[in-house]
Amino acid sequence: MKKSIYVIDDDEIYQRIIKKLVARADVFQQASFYMNARKALHDLNFTNSEMPSVILLDINMPVMDGWQFLKELEKSFPNLYTQTKIFIVSSSIAYSDKEKINEFPMLSGFLSKPLSVEKLREIGEYIK
Repeated sequence: MKKSIYVIDDDEIYQRIIKKLVARADVFQQASFYMNARKALHDLNFTNSEMPSVILLDINMPVMDGWQFLKELEKSFPNLYTQTKIFIVSSSIAYSDKEKINEFPMLSGFLSKPLSVEKLREIGEYIK
């Protein structure tokens, strides 16, 4: 199985950085980058593409935040967590954000920005 990753984050600078880190990590054969969670959801629902191995998801985004994205994704893909490891990736230090993870017990974790090449490699090893 090809390892693939979706990065969903509205921060343009972070997008530039994470693209380079994903390339350097050299563990994902396919990478897709989205600045809009609704567009990512649309692509997953309507493009007949496989679910990615990993989703790195920001919380605070306009149009659709990370929590709304997860709720919609769970409705569309009931077996989501058997196929995809989802990590919340945020610079938020808000206790409420870390607590909200409990509403999504199948999440694979909460990661603080910025990520590193080593962390991406570790995530790559974590998936099949």
